[in-house]
Amino acid sequence: MFKKFFRKDIVLCVALGANINNPDEWLKYAEKQMRGDRSQSAMTMTIKTPNWTRTLEIESDVEGKKEALSTILSPAKEKGIRTLRIENKMWNYFPKLKRKVAVSSSMLLASWMGSDFTNDDILKASSMAEDYDHKFGKDEPSYKVIENFAKVNSKVMWPKIVTYSSKEDCLPRMYKYYDKENKLRRTLSFSDIKTFDGHKVPTHWEMIPEDDKSKKTVLDYKTINFNVKYKADHFSQKNLTGH
Repeated sequence: MFKKFFRKDIVLCVALGANINNPDEWLKYAEKQMRGDRSQSAMTMTIKTPNWTRTLEIESDVEGKKEALSTILSPAKEKGIRTLRIENKMWNYFPKLKRKVAVSSSMLLASWMGSDFTNDDILKASSMAEDYDHKFGKDEPSYKVIENFAKVNSKVMWPKIVTYSSKEDCLPRMYKYYDKENKLRRTLSFSDIKTFDGHKVPTHWEMIPEDDKSKKTVLDYKTINFNVKYKADHFSQKNLTGH
């Protein structure tokens, strides 16, 4: 259930009974819509540089905030490569080499498969709603601006993220990521809102690094199943390697 609040010429959609002046409510609602309790997604990732472009087809499985498994379905060169997260531990598996590689915490900001997304992004290892403190910034015409600062004890990769949320549906249209020196490092834009199993989700994502704007990585979600149920051993070392 949702309630619309009219304030001059803008409409704010927030959870029923929520305080429209509370940035936590905006972020909790958006995260619930976009992540849910669990999901299985099919997407394409297109990595674009001035010299080349390549596209991966990916399946992403997520259970809560502690387990995630991604599998590359194509092209043939990368087919079968998998990345597993269980709580704070991560592994990559390369089937052609029959090799499993642990991903250390220092590698969470490393590029995933040469893209502008990181291991942390792909495996949804952090939660904007839970791992950050929030306050409203100065409104923009179409956006509610929310400044998010990493909590002292949270193990997140970005100390500051600024969210630009639509005043019409409370969903983000842009994230700006800042490093420890408060320098803008990258921008993630969202568009093409679609509904899957009652969840409204931006299905077109574009990540652009600030140090080289001639590059970008595009994620396009094809399907998302929020009603999926996983077997007890789905997020396991055995399932990662197939043996």
